[in-house]
Amino acid sequence: MRYNKKTLLKRALEILIILIWVFPLVWMVITSLKLEEEVITKTFSFWPQNPTFANYTKAFTSTYILNWMGNSFIVAIGAMLLTLIVDAPIAYAFAKIRFKGRNLLFWAVMGGMMVPFQVLIVPLYMQFNSYGMINTLAAAFLPRVALPIGIFILKQFYEGIPSDLEEAAFIDGASRYRIFLKIILPLGQSAMATVIILSFINAWNDFLWPLIVINDTIKYTITVGIANFQGTHGTQYTLIMAGAAVASIPQILFYIFFRKKIIAGIATSGLKG
Repeated sequence: MRYNKKTLLKRALEILIILIWVFPLVWMVITSLKLEEEVITKTFSFWPQNPTFANYTKAFTSTYILNWMGNSFIVAIGAMLLTLIVDAPIAYAFAKIRFKGRNLLFWAVMGGMMVPFQVLIVPLYMQFNSYGMINTLAAAFLPRVALPIGIFILKQFYEGIPSDLEEAAFIDGASRYRIFLKIILPLGQSAMATVIILSFINAWNDFLWPLIVINDTIKYTITVGIANFQGTHGTQYTLIMAGAAVASIPQILFYIFFRKKIIAGIATSGLKG
C-alpha cells in the first residue's frame, strides 16, 4: 500500500497527538513505581531504578482511598443518572415540540456553559447550607445536574429522528409521554451514552466544589482525598501519583465500555448544524 506525502504527514501528526496525550499518563504510572528518593534527586531518570508497588500499598493501607473511591462513585453515578433524567426530556422538548420562545430559551440554556462555576460557589453554598445539606455527598453532585452540553448533544440527535415516526404513533393513539419513552429514548442510546460519559467524568474529576462543601475526611471524593496527601503525608509525589493512577482506572474502564456508542453519538449528533 502506497502513501503519499500528505497521508504520511497526517499519520505522523496523529501519532504525535496520541503521544502527547498518552505521555502524562505513562509518566504518572512510572513515577508511582519509583521510590521518593528517585523523584526528588537532582539526577533525572525516566525509568525507576527499583520498581516497587510500595506506594500503592501505602495508599490503600494508610489512607481512606477506598472510601474516597466509593464516595466518588456515588457522586459520579448520582450526577450521571440525574443529568440523563433531566437532559433527555428537555432536549426532546427543544427538538420536537413547537412552542413560543423555544429558540430563545434554548440559547439561554446554552449560555449557561459560558458562566464560570466559580461565580456560583457562594450562592450555591448559602443555598445548600440553608437546606442543611453541607457535608453530604448529595450536595457534591446536585449542582452538576442538567449538563448544558448534554442537552445540546441530545437535541441535535433527536432532531435527526424522522417526524413520521411520531406522527404514526400519534395516529395509533400514543401520547407524547409514551412516544418519548418507547420511540425517542431507544433510538437515542448512542447520544445518551455520550452524555453519560461526559457527566460521569465531569463529576468524577470535580475538585473545587466537593472541597468546599465536604468537611469530613472520610467523606472526601477521590480528587479531594489525593490533594489531601500533601497535607497529611507531606508532599510525597510518588504517593500522589499512585493515588492518581488508581483514580484514573474507573474513567478509563468507563470510556472503554461506552467507546463505540460515544463515537456513534458524536458522529450522528455533533456534525448536524
